[in-house]
Amino acid sequence: MSSCDKIILPDLAADCPFKWSVNPHYERARDESCAWIESFKVFTDRKGALFKIYNSELLAALTYPYAGFEEIRTCCDFINLLFVFDEISDELNGVEARELGVIVLKALNGTYTKGSVMSKMSEEFRDRFLKKASPKCLERFIAHCANYILAVSREAGLRKDGEVLDLANYMTLRRENSAVQTCFALFEYIHGIDLPDEVFENPVFMRMYWQGIDAVCLSNDLYSFSMERAKGLDGNNFVTVAMREKRMGIQEAADYTAAEFTARVAKFLEDEKALPSFGSDIDVGVQKYVFSITQWVIGNIMWSFDTPRYFGVHHDEVKKTRVVYVKNRGDDADAHLLD
Repeated sequence: MSSCDKIILPDLAADCPFKWSVNPHYERARDESCAWIESFKVFTDRKGALFKIYNSELLAALTYPYAGFEEIRTCCDFINLLFVFDEISDELNGVEARELGVIVLKALNGTYTKGSVMSKMSEEFRDRFLKKASPKCLERFIAHCANYILAVSREAGLRKDGEVLDLANYMTLRRENSAVQTCFALFEYIHGIDLPDEVFENPVFMRMYWQGIDAVCLSNDLYSFSMERAKGLDGNNFVTVAMREKRMGIQEAADYTAAEFTARVAKFLEDEKALPSFGSDIDVGVQKYVFSITQWVIGNIMWSFDTPRYFGVHHDEVKKTRVVYVKNRGDDADAHLLD
C-alpha cells in the first residue's frame, strides 16, 4: 500500500435513524472523572496529555445521555478505566494482558491487589457501582468483564503471532474484546431496573442485543482503522479482515464494513417490531434497555468525529469531507496533537 491510501468514509450517521444528544451533566462529570483518573498517574506526561485530549468522558455523555449525575459520573469512570486497560494491554503479550486482566477482575469482585494501580482504580469504581447496582446487574456486569479480559488476552496473542482471523471468527472475538458488552451492562444500573433472565433468553431480544453490539464494533473499526494501522494493531479490525478474506481494496473494504453496519441497524429495527411482551412492568424496562442500545450506536458515531482519537487534528475536517488519508505502520498516530 502506498502512503497515499485514502478512504472516503460512508456517512453512517445518515444511515442511522437514531437521535443523539449530550448528557446535561457532562461537564461536571467530565471534570470530576478526569481529575480522578489523573490522580493515579498511570501514564507519562505525553501519554497522559493524549489520554485527556481523547476525551473519553464525552463518549460516556453521548452514549448515556439520559443518565443522572451520579450514574454518568460512574459511567465516565468505567470508560476511563477501560481506556486505561486498553492502552496498557495493547503493549502486552497474551499472558501479560491476561495477568493484568485478572487483577482488574479480582478487584471488581472485591479482592484487591496491594500496590496495583489498576486494582485500586477498579476498587474505587466498584464502590460507586455498588451504590445502585442490583445483584443480577452486578452478576451480568462481572461476567461480561471476565469475557472481555479473556478476549483481550487472546487478541494480544494473535497480535504477537501476526495472525488475522477470518470474518466469522473475528466477529465472535470482536463482540468480546470491544468491551461494548460491559458498557451495555451499565444500562440496568443507570435505569435502576433488573430484567429477568427470560428477557435475555428471548431470541428476538438477543438478536437486537447482538445487532447493537455489532453496529458499534463495525463503526468503531471503520473509524479507528488508520490509527490502528499506524500502531500495528490493525489485525484486530474488520476492514483488514475483509481486505484479506474477500481480496478487497481498502475503499471496498470500508464500504463493505459500512454496509454490514447498515444491515445490522435495519435488522434491529425489524426485530423491534417483533419484540414480544414480557408483561407490562417488565416491558417498561425492556423499552428503556432497547432505547439505550440505540444511544450507544449513534453516540459512538458522533464521538468518533468530535475527538482527535481516530483522526487527530484533522477530525473536524474529516467530519466535513469524510476523507481519511490512511497512515502506514510505524507512522506516529498521535503526531501534532500536542503541538
